[in-house]
Amino acid sequence: MNNEQVVFREYPVLLWLFGIMGIVVAAFVAQTVWELLLLEPMGVAMVGFASILTVTVDHARGTLSLRYRSLFRTSTKVYPLNEICVVNVAQDREGERMYRLELILQSGEVVPLRWGYIAGKKHQERRAQRLQSALQCGNREPANGIVLRTR
Repeated sequence: MNNEQVVFREYPVLLWLFGIMGIVVAAFVAQTVWELLLLEPMGVAMVGFASILTVTVDHARGTLSLRYRSLFRTSTKVYPLNEICVVNVAQDREGERMYRLELILQSGEVVPLRWGYIAGKKHQERRAQRLQSALQCGNREPANGIVLRTR
């Protein structure tokens, strides 16, 4: 019996579109072999390495799983539920209204769910609330006393 609850899936649609555009441009617009050799692999890499993120919670095992799956690679990161203190919506350092979800662990370690930031604070806040609800735990302070700033 599978006790995993899928909290959400995140698809890298923009990266896929840019990758497909690069492939199309390379195929139809490139006028030299060098342009083709430059644009085609870039497009294939964008499509092939952009990963789908699946966030699942398994209360029976007490774990949160982050599964990253693309055409060329698959990886999974697993965290014990009792180690997760906060689900945070972080803004980029340049203040450009770009956001990402982060887990703050008991140790104080910050675990971003994605390496990059995207527009849409409300969307990220809804995902954070959904994840916090699935974790069934309130916000706890990390052991090292880090105080989080909400932005």
